[in-house]
Amino acid sequence: MDTAESVVSGGSEVSGGSEVARGPNVTGGSEVSGGSEVSGGPGVCGGPGATGGDARSRRPGGAEVSGGSEVSGGSEVSGGPGVSGGPGATGGDARSRRPGGPEVSGGPGDIGGPGDIGGPGDIGGPGDIGGPEGTGRPGITRDVDPVWTRLRLVEERVRHAVAVRRDADPDPDDPYRGQYLTPEAVARILDEPGGLEVPGHEPWHPPAGSVLGGLARRFGLEPLDLDLLLVAVAPDLDARFERLYGYLNDDLTRRRPTVGLALELCGVGGAASARFRLAPGAPLLAGGLVEVTEPERPPLSRVLVVPDRVTAHLLGGDRPDARLAGVLGEAREDPTAEAAEVQRAAIAAGTGVGLVHLRGRGGDAEGLAVAALRAAGLRPLVLDAVALARRSGDVPELARVAALEARLTGAGVVLGPLEALPAEPAERARTLGALCAALRGIPLLTHGTVGWDPAWAADSPVVLTVPAPSPERQAARWRHALERAADAQGIGATGDADVLARAVAGHRLDSRVAGAGDGPGVTGDADVLARAVAGHRLDSRVVGAGHELGVTGDADAVAGHRLDSRVAGAGHELGVTGDADAVAAHRPDSRVAGADHGPGVTGDADVLARAVAAHRLDSGQLRRAADVALRTAALAGRPVGPDDLRAAVRAQNGAGLDRLARRVEPGVGWDDLVLPPATHRRLRELALRARHREQVLGQWGMRPGGGRGRGVIALFAGESGTGKTMSAEVVAADLGMDLYVVDLSTVVDKYVGETEKNLERIFTEASAVNAVLLFDEADAIFGKRSEVKDAHDRHANIESAYLLQRMESFDGIAVLTTNLRANLDEAFTRRLDVVADFPVPDAGQRLALWDRCLGERLPRADDLDLRFCADRFELAGGSIRACAVTAAYLAAESGRPLTMRQVVTAVAQEYRKLGRLVLESEFGPYMADAGNA
Repeated sequence: MDTAESVVSGGSEVSGGSEVARGPNVTGGSEVSGGSEVSGGPGVCGGPGATGGDARSRRPGGAEVSGGSEVSGGSEVSGGPGVSGGPGATGGDARSRRPGGPEVSGGPGDIGGPGDIGGPGDIGGPGDIGGPEGTGRPGITRDVDPVWTRLRLVEERVRHAVAVRRDADPDPDDPYRGQYLTPEAVARILDEPGGLEVPGHEPWHPPAGSVLGGLARRFGLEPLDLDLLLVAVAPDLDARFERLYGYLNDDLTRRRPTVGLALELCGVGGAASARFRLAPGAPLLAGGLVEVTEPERPPLSRVLVVPDRVTAHLLGGDRPDARLAGVLGEAREDPTAEAAEVQRAAIAAGTGVGLVHLRGRGGDAEGLAVAALRAAGLRPLVLDAVALARRSGDVPELARVAALEARLTGAGVVLGPLEALPAEPAERARTLGALCAALRGIPLLTHGTVGWDPAWAADSPVVLTVPAPSPERQAARWRHALERAADAQGIGATGDADVLARAVAGHRLDSRVAGAGDGPGVTGDADVLARAVAGHRLDSRVVGAGHELGVTGDADAVAGHRLDSRVAGAGHELGVTGDADAVAAHRPDSRVAGADHGPGVTGDADVLARAVAAHRLDSGQLRRAADVALRTAALAGRPVGPDDLRAAVRAQNGAGLDRLARRVEPGVGWDDLVLPPATHRRLRELALRARHREQVLGQWGMRPGGGRGRGVIALFAGESGTGKTMSAEVVAADLGMDLYVVDLSTVVDKYVGETEKNLERIFTEASAVNAVLLFDEADAIFGKRSEVKDAHDRHANIESAYLLQRMESFDGIAVLTTNLRANLDEAFTRRLDVVADFPVPDAGQRLALWDRCLGERLPRADDLDLRFCADRFELAGGSIRACAVTAAYLAAESGRPLTMRQVVTAVAQEYRKLGRLVLESEFGPYMADAGNA
C-alpha cells in the first residue's frame, strides 16, 4: 500500500509500519498500530493536523476515532511527544488516559521509540529546537545560535535519560505510574544505584561575543552554570521538554526540572559539591537568572524557573522587564558636555563598586551621567527617582529587577534626582540602601543638588561636582533642545542654531524631559510663508548688507531660491525670506527645513538671549519650555520670540510658592516707569546682576567662601506711592519672571520659632522657581535687633539673626521695600546688592505721570490742564494714579469727556484721604470745585 487506504485492519497489534505511517500525508511513531478498523483517507494518521495512533492505548487515528470509554480521538489526535504530526498537533496520553484533544501528551513508553525523542524530525528537523538544519528559528538573531547549539546537547542528554529510565522500568506503560509504589518498586529503588547514567559534565566555554558569553562574563558564571541555566530554560523554548521533564520527574504535574534532575542531566550527582551552584548566593540565583521555587520541598525536589526576561534575552529580546514600566526614564545625553568631564565620570564609574554621585551646581548632571556611561561602552538605564518615591514599598523588588536588567544588557544605571526621593531621612535611607545593595558592582551614577549622606549605603561614592555651563554651552543646550522639539513636532530644524543658543544663555538645565507631540511648523504669516518657501529649503540667517528683515519678507522674492544659513552678501542680515535680490542663488544649510517642514523657528538671537538669560532651569524644564515655546509660536503663526520663551519658562514654575506668596504676572515695562535717572540706573543694574550672576559668581568666582549663595538682593526705599512695587514688577517683566509678593499673614506667627520656619519654606520654594520674590513693607520682619531685656527681645533678635544668615545663602532674586529705611538692621545693608531710593517726583515727572495714568483711551475735554495739576499738586505716583481712577469714574458717570473740574474733585478727595489741607494757594481758580468735592 502506498498510503493508508480507506480501510486497513490490523488485528490486535497491527503495526502501520512504513506503509501506513509514512505516506506523504502520514507520520507516525515506530509502533503506531491500527485498531480493529483504522480508516484511511486524509484524516487518518497523516492528514493536516493529525498524526498516528498510540500503541499503548491501541487507538486508531482518524477524523472520528474512539478509544474506549475514556479515550476519544479528536480531529487533531497525534502520537507521543516524539511522533511528529501535522501543524500544532500532539499526541494522547496513555498514562493518564486523558482524551486526545488538541494537546494530549504521549505516554512514557512511546516517546518516539526507545531513545528517540525527536521522531522523524529529530534535532534540526522542521519545527524542532534548532530549526532547519539547526541554524535557529526564524526571527532569532545570529548571536543566539550558540544557545541552540548547546540546547541540542541538553536534548541529547534528555534523550539518554529517557532511554535509561525506560530500560530500568519493568512496566513503563503502567497508566497509574507515579501515583503509587508497589513493594516490588520499593525494593527496586533500594537496590538501584540511582541516577540517570548521564555522562559526566565536560567543561566548555561559549564563543566570545555570544549571548551566553556575555552572561558568563557579566554574572561570573562557570560552564556548569550555563548548562544548568539551559536545562532550566528548555521548557520555555520547546514545549516538548515539559512532558519529558514530567516523565523524568515521575510526576506529570511537575513539568519543569527540579534541582536534582537538572544536576543529573548535567552529569553531576545530587550529593556532589556542584549542587551548591544552585544555592542562595550562587551566581545563578544571586544574579536573578534562575529562581528556585517550592521551598517547602526537599532541596533536590525544588523546581527551577527562569524569569521571562532572561528567556527573552537568550532569544535576542532587548525590551526592558515589564516590571520596570513607569520607573524607567529616557536616557538623554548632554550634547554639550565637556570631554574632560565625561571622561572623568566614566573613569570613576569603572573603579571600585562603580558608585558615583554627581552633585549638580547648575549643570546637567543627568546628561553628564548618560554621556559618561556611553563613553564607557555601557547602555544607560535611567531610573526616575520621582516614580520610585511613589512606589517606595516596591523599591527592593524593583532594585533587583533593575540589577538583572543592567547585567543582562551590560548597562550602567543613572538614578536621580536624589532630592525627589522620600524626604523623611529614614525612608530615603531605606530606599537608597536597597538600590545601592542590589546594584553593587554595577556602574551606578546618582545625581542631585544634595550632598551624599554616608548613611544611605554601605559604600561611599566618588563625588563629582557638575558646575553651571558657560554662556556658550548654555546657548548650545538651548539650541539642541529647540531642534529636538522641532523635530518631535514635525517642524523643521530650528533655523539659526546660534540665534537659538544665545537666546536662552544663562539657564541651568537638567536632562530629563523632551518636547513632544505633533504640531504645525512655526511660521510667520501662513499664506505669505507658504508661497515664500514652497518647494525650497531655507535657513534662518542670510547675511546681506547690515539690515535685519522680518521672517516673512516678500513671498515672491525668495521663490526659486535656496538659502544657506550664513550667506555673505554686502553686510545685510536678512530673515528667513528677505529680499529676492539679496538671497538669489544661495543654497540652504542642511539643518533647516523647507516646504516639507516649515521655515526656521527663531527670531533675533540677542533679543531672545536677553529675554530669559536670568532663569535657572534643569534640562527637563528647558526641554519642556522649548516645546511650549514652539507650540505657542505655531499657534500665532510666527517664529519663536522673546515673549514665547518667557511664557514657556514661567510655565515651568511649580505651585509650591503659590501657597506662601501672591503671584503677580507682570504687565508693565520700562516705558511705564517715571523715575529719576539714578533710580532708573539702579533698577537696570539689578536686572543685569540677575542676568549674569552665573558667569560672575559661578565661573569667575567673584563671591568666594563656603555657604554663600548666588542670589541677588535689592532694597527699594522711599515714601508710599513712589513706585517701589511697580518697579519690582518691571524688573520681573524684564527678566521674564513672575513676581511673588510675600503675604505677611502667612509668615508672622505668634508662636516662638514658627515665623522662622515659615520664612525658610518661602526661601526654599523661591530658590526652586524662576521668580522675583518681593518682601513688601520689609521693615516688619527685617527690623533692627535690640538690647535684650526679656525673652521677647531675645526671640525677636533670633528672627533677625536667622534672616541675616538665610539671605547670605539665598540663590534667588529678592526685593525688599520699605517706607522707613532707618528701621532696617544695619547688618542687612552689607548683604544688599542694590539699594535704590525712590524720591517724591518733581513737577516734570508728575506731568508725565498724569499723562500716563489717564492713558490714551480716556476721552479728554479741551479744558483739561495737566500742567496745572503737575505744578500745583505735589503728589506721589500712587496718589496720582488714584486721582486719575477717581476722575475716570466721574467722567464715566457723566457720559462726557474728562473735564478739569472732575480732576480737581478727585484731587481734593485724595488730599482729604491723605489728611492734607485743601488750600487756595494750591487749587487757585478751581478752589470752588475743590470745596464742593
